[in-house]
Amino acid sequence: MVETKHVPIPTVPNAPLDTSRPHFVGIGGAGMSSLALLLTQRGSTVTGSDVRSTPVTDRLKAAGATIRTGHSEELTGTPDLVIWSSAVGADNPEVVAARRAGIPVVHRSQLLAHLVAEAEDSVVVAGTHGKSSTTAMLASAVGANLSGWSGGGDLVASGANAGTGPGDIFVAEGDESDRSLTAYRPDIAVILNVDDDHPETYVDLDDAIGVYAAFARGANYLVTSADDGGARRVAELVNRETAVVTFGRSPSADVRVTGIRPDGTGSLIVLCGPDGVEVTIGLAVPGEAAAMNAVAAYATGLVLGVDPSTLVSGLARHGGVARRMTPVGEADGVTIMDSYAHHPTAIRADISAARQLADGGRVLVVFEPSGWTRTAALGDTLGRALAGADEVVLLPVHSLLDSPIGKVGTDKVAAAVAEHGTPVHRVSDTTAAGEVCGELVCPGDLVLTMGTGAVSEVGEALLAHTVDVVRN
Repeated sequence: MVETKHVPIPTVPNAPLDTSRPHFVGIGGAGMSSLALLLTQRGSTVTGSDVRSTPVTDRLKAAGATIRTGHSEELTGTPDLVIWSSAVGADNPEVVAARRAGIPVVHRSQLLAHLVAEAEDSVVVAGTHGKSSTTAMLASAVGANLSGWSGGGDLVASGANAGTGPGDIFVAEGDESDRSLTAYRPDIAVILNVDDDHPETYVDLDDAIGVYAAFARGANYLVTSADDGGARRVAELVNRETAVVTFGRSPSADVRVTGIRPDGTGSLIVLCGPDGVEVTIGLAVPGEAAAMNAVAAYATGLVLGVDPSTLVSGLARHGGVARRMTPVGEADGVTIMDSYAHHPTAIRADISAARQLADGGRVLVVFEPSGWTRTAALGDTLGRALAGADEVVLLPVHSLLDSPIGKVGTDKVAAAVAEHGTPVHRVSDTTAAGEVCGELVCPGDLVLTMGTGAVSEVGEALLAHTVDVVRN
């Protein structure tokens, strides 16, 4: 999750929200667009606005939403509900106009909490890493049992980040970045891991664990990792109030992984369920981190009462989430992949997955750090994680928000990479990054573009011009 901000979220009346005509302010954001698409598919008359037209807003228009570019005091249509996110200021003219007109105004998390509460069976997936992928995997795994899902990443196959189904299970991604995670009261809370992230929002790891524990206490079941230290601490805090089911490699895990091995561009996962029966899952997405996300989805499906064979076949059909170790293409022996990773833990995991796919070739990483505050706090550890590559091309920091410490450069990141003996090439923009990559790549290399901003443009440009730039 990108750097965000903690904003006060006013409480709303306990009366059910009217979602027949919702208006989304900043509809193109990941969480907002997901909810807008879900409600559109459920038959609501959805309107929205954003500062610019994007492929996301174009997809929403194609699905039936009415979207205006720019913000104005004149609301689009006659909404019964106006939704805002933490990226939207309290002085936004549409928010001000809605409150003046007496139209209920709710935060994105409050709308999602309403959808979770009204579902017959509900799951909210949380964690520092992997929640978008696991949400989508679980939606795939439960198959026809799904009533709907809302996630933060787009499916590779369809481009959708939400959907509906004929069943009773609602699956959603919960965002911890603005502390809104505590708004949700699902039947099942999933916590994949708890890491020290979002220094702009949390004081330290203990602060984050407190928020995750409050979220877990609101659920009937907690499905969580037996391997992750932060997740174990949450489980210890809540196990007297919430039934805990664990997954992982640990011998104590209820759903225990006994083996993960590469299989083409994906993995074969062998696990032992609570009944002692061994199960093998074939996953088309590469890397151990993705495999463990699939195990989390499988364990959650068991708690939901879904047949294991349904879960296995659903996970086998899952085609991945965009920018989560997604293939961009291959030309002249150079493979290009794209990753959203921006925290040291995720960076290490994706470089490891790239090593598996490179099959002995070099791994070149083009990295765009995310957020001034995060880069200042994590610069050294970011660099140490990136040093696992063979070459690093380092872009300037990408930040959508101002920071109290001002703009931050990449000196600490670059120094830590170089200190560990990995060549680092600092560039000014994506065009320069593409040019440097063009000079560095050789047949057999894997180029991994990584970060939250425009870094994926480098891979697309490289793919288009690889014939011209690859050295023979």
